[in-house]
Amino acid sequence: MKPVYLVLMLAFVVPFPAGAADDLLMDSAVKSESWKMDRINDREIFDGAVSFRNAVYNLSTDHAVYERRTRTWTLRGAVYCLRKFRDASSLELYCDNGKYFENLEKAELYRGTEPIRMKYISADGKPLKGRCDRINGDHAKAAMDFLGNFYLQTEKMEIFSDNGFYSDTDRSFLIYNAIPDPSLGKAAPRSAPVAVGTRDGRDFAMTSEKMKFFRDTGDVKMYNNVAGWVKAADDKSPIKIKLAK
Repeated sequence: MKPVYLVLMLAFVVPFPAGAADDLLMDSAVKSESWKMDRINDREIFDGAVSFRNAVYNLSTDHAVYERRTRTWTLRGAVYCLRKFRDASSLELYCDNGKYFENLEKAELYRGTEPIRMKYISADGKPLKGRCDRINGDHAKAAMDFLGNFYLQTEKMEIFSDNGFYSDTDRSFLIYNAIPDPSLGKAAPRSAPVAVGTRDGRDFAMTSEKMKFFRDTGDVKMYNNVAGWVKAADDKSPIKIKLAK
């Protein structure tokens, strides 16, 4: 049983050297109110206050099932993850349910009545908060898809979009909106991501077809049909910005 792989997937798929996963399992404590081995279906069932913990991670849920034949974990109800990194940064994540496929090293996380919520604290104490409806993670590619009502918040900026894609290669989020349903024809609305906040003492609101947000620096790059406005806090006439493709 390797629930730690799911924890790594939840924690922005930060890569580790060979053998590190086994090291993380050392001294871990697995607890639940009840445990059952279903030998007919070759599965293990954990119920009630299920938790996997050691010095660097804490994963808990109401219910967990491990399918031994397919090597698949299913977590249901109040899924919580706290992951601590070597540089003193950390990540907290909440969702309703999820799955992890050990053979494929892929994870799927889902919202319930509330969206998936994330909170990353950098080594220097800066927060990065987010939420969405679904996450698909791929450990081999060190990447994650954030699907549906994607939102990011830094200390000075908020970004709204349909979807986002995180790559640990350059620690960036590619932010984009969904393609309109073609069944709606030409009447289908085409929207774009929006970023609002304050930079260098000036309020701003910007939009473009796609954006790229860099997690470590807080920089944002915008691509295609860039538009928006920038103004000083005491300026009643904002400067409008419109850039063609």
